[in-house]
Amino acid sequence: MATINAIETPLELFIGTDHRFVCTETAGTDMTGWALSFMIKRKLSDLDAAAVVTLTTPSNITISTSVATVTMADTNTDTLSAGVYRWELKRTDAGAETVVGYGPLALLRSVHRT
Repeated sequence: MATINAIETPLELFIGTDHRFVCTETAGTDMTGWALSFMIKRKLSDLDAAAVVTLTTPSNITISTSVATVTMADTNTDTLSAGVYRWELKRTDAGAETVVGYGPLALLRSVHRT
């Protein structure tokens, strides 16, 4: 059973920069071999097909025992507007699907622009 990491205070990330989200399984559950999906949506009611960012194992999410690291490239947020979004990290293995973490995400515009 996974521990759900709920974050009520928005994570603050800058648009067009690289990010790494680290989710630690506090109960010590070994996540090795899990299939995980990380999504960012504008609203909770949006369908998965409307997600503005979708990252999955093994391409963008790596697992080391009880730690999952989501690696997001700067290009994943380049076209997004500043504002508050919703994020979720979910185990997607058939018969073991569960939300591992979720919360609000504030995307901020930085001073540097290219």
